[in-house]
Amino acid sequence: MNENVQINQPFFGATTDNINYANLCVLGIPWDISSSFRRGAAQGPEYIRHATTGALYNSITETDRDLKQTWQIFDIGDAPISEANEMDARKKIHNMIQKYSKYGMKFFFLGGDHLSTYFTFWSLKKIKDLRIGLVYLDAHPDLYDQYEGNPYSHACVVKRIIDETNIEPETITQVGIRSSTLEQKQFAEQMKINTVSIKDLQTNGGFATAQQIKAQLPSYLDGVYLSIDLDILDPAFAPGVGNPEPGGATTREIIDFIHGLQGTNIYAFDVVELCPKFDYAGISALAASKIIKEVLGIL
Repeated sequence: MNENVQINQPFFGATTDNINYANLCVLGIPWDISSSFRRGAAQGPEYIRHATTGALYNSITETDRDLKQTWQIFDIGDAPISEANEMDARKKIHNMIQKYSKYGMKFFFLGGDHLSTYFTFWSLKKIKDLRIGLVYLDAHPDLYDQYEGNPYSHACVVKRIIDETNIEPETITQVGIRSSTLEQKQFAEQMKINTVSIKDLQTNGGFATAQQIKAQLPSYLDGVYLSIDLDILDPAFAPGVGNPEPGGATTREIIDFIHGLQGTNIYAFDVVELCPKFDYAGISALAASKIIKEVLGIL
């Protein structure tokens, strides 16, 4: 994408400048210090905003929801974390979420690498200790206790969430996994984390897979946090990600999965790991935008 192009009607034109009317808050997490392969995801939030332009997309989703009639989206910009370490970044993000949580809006977060989800999930749990499950779309389980000596690598996100919040591991579902290790598989089994491999997803179909996950979510949950790492997609559909892993899902399969989640109480969601400098012709950013549009359509 051309960096000189102005953002025209971001978020499909369903925005507001008046926070008193808003029902969805957008926060960018420009972070890629914890990336283990490609850097560049810190530019992801800006590019996702560009790609959700109303100049390209109308506001009607595939489920016939008019986003302009449903959402008043208030964008609070990006967290000021470019010079921060992990704990400083977490504190700043927590403070921003806390400031705006009093308005009663849902939250949508733009990554950044996948450690963005640790920052935001941790913050939401600290601010209001609800019983929130996690549906985690990713090629990787991110269950290392540390990766290359770093416990806050993006390869450790779910492990840190388990260790540092009181989430119940059995309320975690990981979808699209195709690059794990024996150590991580054993940990997932021990913790009773529900794992849906990419083979399972493609064999059963996106819609049916989501319906099954929805049926298995504990009834006592106050809501679900949906995290979408763009590397769940095959690199043919999302080349511009931090850790591309061939053999992934199609954009269609993920949209069908999202449609299958309709009726789930999604408390907050994020889209992470867009790495614009590796994104040929904006393919990955456009996939992200389509996914975002359909998530907004089923909330």
